[in-house]
Amino acid sequence: MINAVERAKELRKTLIRGNDVLVADFSGTLQGKDTSKVIELMPNVETGDYVFRTKVNVKALDPVASEVYKQEFFDIRGKTDSEIETFVKSQEFDFPLWFKHHPSFSYQGIRNFDLPFISQVAGCNFHDGTIAGGCTYCFVDNESNNGLPGKGKSYLSPAGLVDSFIEAKKKISAAYEEKGYPLDLKVIRTSGGEPTIALDWVLNVWREVGARGLDFVGQLDSNLSTGTLVDEFERQGIYEPHILEKLGEYPVKVLTAIKGTDSENICDNVQAKTNVDKQLYSMKRFLRAGFDIYPQMYNPNPKTLRSYLESLDSEIENASLRVHIGPLKPYRPTTNRLDARECCGGIGSKTQIAIWDSNYKVGCEILEAYLQERHGVAYKEVTRSDVELKIKA
Repeated sequence: MINAVERAKELRKTLIRGNDVLVADFSGTLQGKDTSKVIELMPNVETGDYVFRTKVNVKALDPVASEVYKQEFFDIRGKTDSEIETFVKSQEFDFPLWFKHHPSFSYQGIRNFDLPFISQVAGCNFHDGTIAGGCTYCFVDNESNNGLPGKGKSYLSPAGLVDSFIEAKKKISAAYEEKGYPLDLKVIRTSGGEPTIALDWVLNVWREVGARGLDFVGQLDSNLSTGTLVDEFERQGIYEPHILEKLGEYPVKVLTAIKGTDSENICDNVQAKTNVDKQLYSMKRFLRAGFDIYPQMYNPNPKTLRSYLESLDSEIENASLRVHIGPLKPYRPTTNRLDARECCGGIGSKTQIAIWDSNYKVGCEILEAYLQERHGVAYKEVTRSDVELKIKA
C-alpha cells in the first residue's frame, strides 16, 4: 500500500511542466462519454485537446439534463426563492447553493452556478498506477489518474484554461438561449486526481481570472491527504509562502472529500496509507486559510460514523451540519477496478457494491439521528452555506 504523501511528491515530477499542469483528455473515455450526453466535451483553444467537460449537478434544474437522465424538470420560472432553495437542498448535489452569498448569485440565475467548467489534474496520490489502484469507488479511469504523460493526457496553461472557458461559455450560452433558457456559466472547477499537488498552478489560474477582471467563481476538489505536503512544499520553496491563504482570497469553494470515518475505513476505501488525523489536519488547513469548505463523505463505517461526527464537532464547530454523504454508483472504471481486486483476492464487485449501498443507507440514517439529537434539525434541512464553521482547537 502506497504512502499518500510520498506518492504526491512523486507525481509532482510529471504533473508540472513549467507553468503548465498535466490534465486528463476526456476523448474516448467513459467519463467523457457520460458527461457529454448533455454538453459536448470542450477543447483547449491552445492545443485542440478535449480536456474540459461540464457536469450538471442538479439535473432536474436543467431542461436538457432532466430529459437525458429521465428526471422531472423543475422549472425555476415562477418559483419563489424559498421553493428553489428547498428543492436544491433535497438533491444529491447542492453545489449551486454554495454560492448563495456571492454578490452575483440569484435564485432565478441559480443554473449559472450548476454547470461547472471542469478540468481534471491527471494524477491522484491515492493511485499507485495499477489498474486496481486508487479509491475503490472512483469513477475516474486508471489512465486518467496515473500521472503519466502520453496518450489521454495534455498539458494546460492557466491562460489556456481561462481562454477556453470564455470560448466555451459563449457556445453553451447560445445553445441554451435557443432553447429559451438563458445561461451564463460562472464556475471553474479544478478536479482530479488531486489538485493540491499543483496548487501553484491553481493559484496562477485565479490570478489570471483576477487580472482580467472576470466575474467567475470556483470549486477546488481535495481528498484531504495533503495538508502536511502543502506545508512541506512551502518550507522547501516549491510553493510560495502562504499559498493557500493567497488562493483563499479568490471566490473558490472547496469540496473536501471525507474518505472514511476511521483510519482502517479510510485506507480500505483509498488503498493508500493515510489516516483520520491527516484528514482532519487538511480540513483545518483549508479553514485556517479562509476557505468555505463542503465536506462530502464517502462509504462511512456505520460502526464509527457517530463517534467520528462527535469528534469532528469537538474540533470544528457545526461541522456535522455541513456533511453530506454521497451515494456510490458502479461506473465502468469502478467495476473494472473491483474486478481487478477480486483477481488478487479481494471481494467481488457485486458484493462490494451491495456493501456500499448498505453503508450509504445506514450512514444517512445515523447522520439524520445525530443531527436531530445535537442540532434539532433534519439531514439536509439546513442550507450548508448558511452554516458558520469555527475551529475550536
